Amino acid sequence: MSTTTLTTVPVIPDSAPFTPTQRAWLNGFFAGLFGAQVATAAGNGASAAMSALEPATAPAREEDESMPWHDPALPMNERLKLANGKPKERVLMAAMAQLDCGACGYLCQTYAEAIARGEEKDMTRCAPGGKDTAKKLKELMVAGGGAKIVTPSEVGIKRADAGRRDGAHDRDNPFPARLLANRPLNKPGSAKDTRFIAFDLKGSGLSYTVGDSLGIYPENCPESVNWILDRLNVSGAEEVQGADGLPITLFEALQKHYQITTPSETLIETLAKSCAGQGHAEALRAMIDDNGPGIPDGHEIIDLLTMFPTARPSFRDFVAALRPLQPRLYSIASSLKAQPEEVHLTVGVVRYVNARQRQCKGVASTFLADRLRPGQKARVFIQPSHGFRLPFDATVPIIMVGPGTGIAPFRAFLQERKAMHAAGKNWLFFGDQRGELDFLYQQELEGYLQDGTLKYLDTAFSRDQSEKVYVQTRMLQRRGEIWSWLQQGACFYVCGDAKRMAQDVDAALRKIVAQEGGMSDENARAFLADLAKSKRYQRDVY
Repeated sequence: MSTTTLTTVPVIPDSAPFTPTQRAWLNGFFAGLFGAQVATAAGNGASAAMSALEPATAPAREEDESMPWHDPALPMNERLKLANGKPKERVLMAAMAQLDCGACGYLCQTYAEAIARGEEKDMTRCAPGGKDTAKKLKELMVAGGGAKIVTPSEVGIKRADAGRRDGAHDRDNPFPARLLANRPLNKPGSAKDTRFIAFDLKGSGLSYTVGDSLGIYPENCPESVNWILDRLNVSGAEEVQGADGLPITLFEALQKHYQITTPSETLIETLAKSCAGQGHAEALRAMIDDNGPGIPDGHEIIDLLTMFPTARPSFRDFVAALRPLQPRLYSIASSLKAQPEEVHLTVGVVRYVNARQRQCKGVASTFLADRLRPGQKARVFIQPSHGFRLPFDATVPIIMVGPGTGIAPFRAFLQERKAMHAAGKNWLFFGDQRGELDFLYQQELEGYLQDGTLKYLDTAFSRDQSEKVYVQTRMLQRRGEIWSWLQQGACFYVCGDAKRMAQDVDAALRKIVAQEGGMSDENARAFLADLAKSKRYQRDVY
């Protein structure tokens, strides 16, 4: 029986006479050539196959620092325990959502480092972490004698990028993309509203890799803007300063520049200062007191203006207390190889009734679904993925778990692999509520199954039977085959809800590894950690 020689994959140094793109390609080539020779043994004797997993566009980098808290499936208290005793910037990082979504203009690590250095003053930029993250960041900085906390209006919406080419389209210079298509993916009668959204990228110079996200600057609902104007007793024609520093009308500022849904602590304090009645001021301040009840769940700015009719700041003070309207990121659901000069999204439209029995809606999802019409334009940019990529070696098998809108990047993966005539096997687990109404991209996916692009397509529709069936249920039913694919070097991908689905899928995968590999739970966890470190277990969760 032959033995495996452990080999170090060569890396092209930065000083070599190549461009960054050429150097990245060569490093990817060497990873493919030598990576398959590297093998590690599990504690029970099972081998973990290594493959060429970095994409051609991935830059050469040194060995990653161990950051066990960088896991979006972990609750914040567990993340903070894992970061206990680490430098301040790592503890700050552990308080964030760990999604590396880019919505804040940073990654989790770089956002934390900027706060720790005092370069970033705004503690509210982590949209997925919400008020819990903002509160914890403030606590950590105050406890550590950190930099002064400033209001959102002091920060502004612009981020300078010295490396950006003049005229290039990015987050700070988005491209006005024309909407090509907006059609429902659920059938009539479904409890969900999921849309296929397509934009035209002609003339943009934008390019993306499957696994990337599309950033979209949404606009607030005009009806919501008018509600606020009515409560403030103003017309909307008043002149104010936009988030970009230029003078505009109040209506335009509220519609296109500022967040008018979730209230910030700064806004609540502004409302409290303007109250004519002491009782209203005390009730508002109690919401942001460290020992207070907090802002009631689901309550938006319009609810507070309704609940506290004596809270009526001047329109200038009101605008100064608002956060800039941030872009929303959506996983790209297409491949440029299959859809040249287009970008596709899979958007779940958010609508709900809050505790005050008022109809609320997601700003970006309803902007795309209800207010933007084909032919009209939205400002977009590409947000590159950090660690969610197809294997560089197209012969590597992949297993994808993407229920609901989590199907988006895997539609792109399948388009890419088909266009490349990739030899690697593809397996998709998809789930939703009802098969008859909620089988997103059914015809396309079944076509991939018929033409061989998909080896397996396992579906789980939770409400088609009395007992709930989910994607993790199907995984456990196919445990032997999943283990076989992992032994063949397969990459395992998950996209979707971080708080429940991703945790349940992770638990199911760990159970499969333990049972089929004959490992203890501890060794199974270590096995999955090794898969993640070698880029064979990747998650795009939110």
